[in-house]
Amino acid sequence: MEIGRTELDATDRRIIKLLIEDASRSNNELAEKVGLSPAPLSRRLARLYSTGVIRQTVVVDPKALGIGFHAFVEVTLERTASKVGQRFIELVSRMPEVVECHTVAGDFDFLLKIAVRDVADYKRLLWSEFEQIAEIKTLRSTILLDSPKLGAALP
Repeated sequence: MEIGRTELDATDRRIIKLLIEDASRSNNELAEKVGLSPAPLSRRLARLYSTGVIRQTVVVDPKALGIGFHAFVEVTLERTASKVGQRFIELVSRMPEVVECHTVAGDFDFLLKIAVRDVADYKRLLWSEFEQIAEIKTLRSTILLDSPKLGAALP
């Protein structure tokens, strides 16, 4: 077994799948569905949480908050020195509109997911916020139209 890796058996995978489908299920319901009593299920859940296999998070409906425009932005920096990259990460981490930031390998350095009210708000973000980051060489936007598949998956 690799260091830092948790092995999952079929019951663990079933628990995770059931939680992905509906995280509001009670422990009693989960236990019944996987064929365990509540105490062993609780121990398994505690292990899955403590090892970081599963985490709790809140999913917010963007439309309910007036967020109607999403884009992915490919960012290429002038230089790829670690200090330059770290400064970029720190700057975009302060922007609430940047909901995801991924360091990538390939034709660009970072992939950002942006969530804003509308096109005008996106233009403001690009021209006001990103324009102030001198390390940026190029930005390339891809507008998100729909997300027919979202969510966690087990490999």
